Amino acid sequence: MAVTARDRAESTYHRLKELVLNYRFRPGGPLSAISIADRLQVSATPVREALARLHGEDLVDLVLNRGFFAKTLNVKDMIEHYEVALQITIGAIERRYSQFIVDETTRKGLSIVNLGEITKNSDEAFLVSQAQLIEGLYLRIAALTGNGVMLKSIRKFNDQTRFVRLIDLEAEGNFREIAADMSSLIGALERQDVTAAIANLRHQRDKKLARMGDLVSEGIARSLDDGPAEIG
Repeated sequence: MAVTARDRAESTYHRLKELVLNYRFRPGGPLSAISIADRLQVSATPVREALARLHGEDLVDLVLNRGFFAKTLNVKDMIEHYEVALQITIGAIERRYSQFIVDETTRKGLSIVNLGEITKNSDEAFLVSQAQLIEGLYLRIAALTGNGVMLKSIRKFNDQTRFVRLIDLEAEGNFREIAADMSSLIGALERQDVTAAIANLRHQRDKKLARMGDLVSEGIARSLDDGPAEIG
């Protein structure tokens, strides 16, 4: 089957979005459609379209008459993302906790038993899969609201915090702590223990924010080391 222009546009968008989410461009640096197109081996048109979409998702910046720029990574923005997500998830739990159902894949993936398999050198694919389970759980909680805007906000939160989430999960001690907290959160929700679930979310938020300075510093260092990424 022939590859259509729409297929190429979608592929370019997803490939570029992955790079942007992982801060594979210098923070605050210009995003040249021509340069990116050359690296992606596509024409500049789908790259420009992808950059426009990413700007609409608040994942890249646009400066009038200057073009698109990579987002900077800073503690203030990360803290604000977590605060907004906390308020949405707390509101969802308070209103619709009795409808919470978790799938078996998520339960097993974040179970205490599974923690015995974790090593400091767990490969990137495994860490990404765990981050996706966590993000999926946040989405499942937000879905309880029945509010499409809130659900979209959590999707945006997941995107904008994925880089620091993966850095956090790389540390063995942090991984064990995060997975244990998420497992406890699932248990509280399934028991319909609203107080325990909300306390868990706030506790997780506080611990994340306490580490945020170090996580952001590490993220900036990696972004500067990488510069523009080679794209396969």
